[in-house]
Amino acid sequence: MSAADNGSGPGYYERLRRRLRGGDGANVLPIGEALHPVALCAMIVLVLNDWVFKARFGPSAVTGKLSDLAGLAAAPVVLTALVGLVLLAASKLGARVDPKLSHRRLVLSIIATGAVFAAIKLSARAAGWFTDVLGVFRPATVHLDRTDLACLPMLAVAYWIGRDELRRLGR
Repeated sequence: MSAADNGSGPGYYERLRRRLRGGDGANVLPIGEALHPVALCAMIVLVLNDWVFKARFGPSAVTGKLSDLAGLAAAPVVLTALVGLVLLAASKLGARVDPKLSHRRLVLSIIATGAVFAAIKLSARAAGWFTDVLGVFRPATVHLDRTDLACLPMLAVAYWIGRDELRRLGR
């Protein structure tokens, strides 16, 4: 039951989330899914794991799987938020597009994330391309490992996060 349903006002987290998005109504930033508590936790785990744990303990099966799990939960909703920001900019320039999250954008982002993840875990060429792109921002390595594909069900968490945001938007 949401706060609106039980008669109380929004909680602390929801008020913070609204502020980060720029308020309520038509002029908010279309990034609510990336500000979901589970998405934020996944991003924090990913950053801590990649920048702290791997540096301190070295790459291992545990730190590798942790990155895969956190990345698969966070990447699709970050992608939908980035697309939403691009669409918002396009709408401000006069394009007739809706920057708000849609079920279609959510599903396509999850499919794209899963496809890229599978490609970089199975193909040295795809892994090389991916590390070249990431290398623009920070050094990266990808280890080819078919067992990492067992992490793909984590995409269901991204779908759940997106569905929660769609419910919030009344879509």
